[in-house]
Amino acid sequence: MSDGRRGGVLIAGLVLMGLGVIFLLENWYGSFSAWRLLLRWWPVLLIIIGVRKLYCYFTWQKVPPVPEIQSKE
Repeated sequence: MSDGRRGGVLIAGLVLMGLGVIFLLENWYGSFSAWRLLLRWWPVLLIIIGVRKLYCYFTWQKVPPVPEIQSKE
């Protein structure tokens, strides 16, 4: 699995875990509102996504091309 794909899977897993925690808190505490939290903090999600994109851009390692195998015929 490529590094880019691994990072995407990691982020997706963290997002799903975060959503699960938010909805669990909403079920346990009646005064907790996931929608109010989301409406207040949605710009932070955009900032986090942007920072991750920049990090991936600057830390990307170019993979050298695979050498061609010459047959001995």
